[in-house]
Amino acid sequence: MRCNECRAPSGHAPRGGAQAGFTLLELLITVVVMGVLAAIAVPSFEALVQGQHNSDITSQFAQDLAWAQGEALTGHTVQMTLAADGSWSVTELSYDSSTQKTTTSVVSGHSLTPTQLQSDAPGVSCTVVGTGGKTGSCAATLSFSSTGIVSGGPVGVVEYTTGTTTSSFQVFASGSLVPNPSYAS
Repeated sequence: MRCNECRAPSGHAPRGGAQAGFTLLELLITVVVMGVLAAIAVPSFEALVQGQHNSDITSQFAQDLAWAQGEALTGHTVQMTLAADGSWSVTELSYDSSTQKTTTSVVSGHSLTPTQLQSDAPGVSCTVVGTGGKTGSCAATLSFSSTGIVSGGPVGVVEYTTGTTTSSFQVFASGSLVPNPSYAS
């Protein structure tokens, strides 16, 4: 019986045979190549994460807007206040006929506080791009009629920006929200 690869009893290669392993030069080249690949990938990954944060905020706003509109359709008086920093609160107004006072209660499950906003998307900013490309504050109070019509909304496209990524939407009087609208007219 012939053996093409004879091993010594200890499991090592016989003397004079090829040794397995890497040279220091091969290891350094591998580390440099991995460093270059990481330098290319990290900024792209950061932009991807920032874009996802912005998209999540836009999606949550759309869900809370739809909820507020649905509540208005069932006869509740609802307002959605968008703050200059991009956070928002949904409030229900109720009238107590015995005290003849209106009470306002924040619906925390459909609101996003400034702390939650910065936690969800650190460094995010909010602007409204109106006609002619003019920018303004996101601050607005949206009121919903019993037919679901929205009044008082921001006039223009609301943009959430984190780093170099931007996510946008526009709210129409019908209560519909269009994500990433085109600026073309």
